[in-house]
Amino acid sequence: MLAETHHRLLSSLHASTTTSTRRTRLQSSNKSGFVSFTARRLRFGTKRNTSRFRAWGKPISSSTTKDETTTETLRKDDDDEEKGAVFQGVYEFAKHRCYYERKGDVKAAKVHVIFLHGFGVGTFHYRKQLNALSDEEVCAWSMDICGQGKSWPRSGEDVRDFEYSMDSWRDQVEYFVREVVLKSSTEEAKVKVVLAGNSLGGKLALYVAATSEDITDGIILLNATPFWGFLEKRVRFLTKENEFIVKLTQPYWDNFRSKENVRMLLTLVYADKTKIEESLIENIIEPTENEFAIRAFISTFTSPKASRLSYDEMLETIRDRNESMFFKVALCYGREDPWVVPLWGQRLKRVIKNATYYELSPSGHCPNDETPEAVNAVVRSLLDEWFLNTTTTSVRRTLPKQIDGVSIELVDGSPRNVFEKVDYWKDTFVSKLLSSSSA
Repeated sequence: MLAETHHRLLSSLHASTTTSTRRTRLQSSNKSGFVSFTARRLRFGTKRNTSRFRAWGKPISSSTTKDETTTETLRKDDDDEEKGAVFQGVYEFAKHRCYYERKGDVKAAKVHVIFLHGFGVGTFHYRKQLNALSDEEVCAWSMDICGQGKSWPRSGEDVRDFEYSMDSWRDQVEYFVREVVLKSSTEEAKVKVVLAGNSLGGKLALYVAATSEDITDGIILLNATPFWGFLEKRVRFLTKENEFIVKLTQPYWDNFRSKENVRMLLTLVYADKTKIEESLIENIIEPTENEFAIRAFISTFTSPKASRLSYDEMLETIRDRNESMFFKVALCYGREDPWVVPLWGQRLKRVIKNATYYELSPSGHCPNDETPEAVNAVVRSLLDEWFLNTTTTSVRRTLPKQIDGVSIELVDGSPRNVFEKVDYWKDTFVSKLLSSSSA
């Protein structure tokens, strides 16, 4: 989340959607050395394949275990004692002890929704979702990606072996879904898996869904960033192992993670400043105290872009899946986000025409934390509509237009102001130009 300040200048000139279609077979580049697999477009409705995935992770069992690599314990939720307890768990991936939280019956749930956080935050950003959405039909999960929250390596040597990048995080999410979520379910072939991501987590949800089609049934994007990473390939001297780079970064890093700076950044992206609680600031700062945090930070901003698909190719692949009507796509965006402005949601809606698009107002870059009641209502209505035998008309009729002073508007993607109109005309012109040149 905090890293959006370093990326938002790229947004105004982002290329329009390309017209090429993605080949049906994608071979992993396997640069990170952690995962080796081939992602294929599988026939929809086939049994999930959880056995072919190989990673430097150790599978978690379907129940609480006591071995040295995997634990899952009950944690009393401090925010709402009446709602009971959540589970907190640790599994091992790529020599990292990775943290997650869940609430709901893993064996009986029909739908598993997995929340992916933005940069600089963690599972704590979704506590309000886990409590509200979990029941006998829905199991809600949140996970910390490597180098964020409570997911850290055991040693400095393990840090050197890992690249904190879109590719590595993509591999981690796939591993988590296959080895933790699906293997916890008694009927993994029948359950539905939905990835819901905010900011960086939204793009990560797109990436996973576009490259691991057999383990995802839908995505919900919460102000998903369309950009992440500056470099096409790794620059040798710009690494977390370079002590000169570490020393050069240290003063900036200390300021970046200071309480004053974190508070300032949050005031930029929260429409309602009263929602910026001290506990949120403390939770953001706490992981930066980890001894490996600065090196993870350097790696995050010096790692290459996603190597397997560009952003436009991700959208094309998701569009093709969505047009089959078996794969579900929805957007739930805070309208007052100054970083991922509504124009980006409009662009995505134009590409994935069947996507359901809600805008919340007033709400900023992190609607899941700032306006949780509205987000929870939208997410639950989508899960009901998609997978829990509730008709579309009844869901749309029961979803209120306003919750706690936050409006919930169903958006069709039509341009509404001069900026959106210019962007729409530009996309239309480029599309026609490309179509005529290929004719």
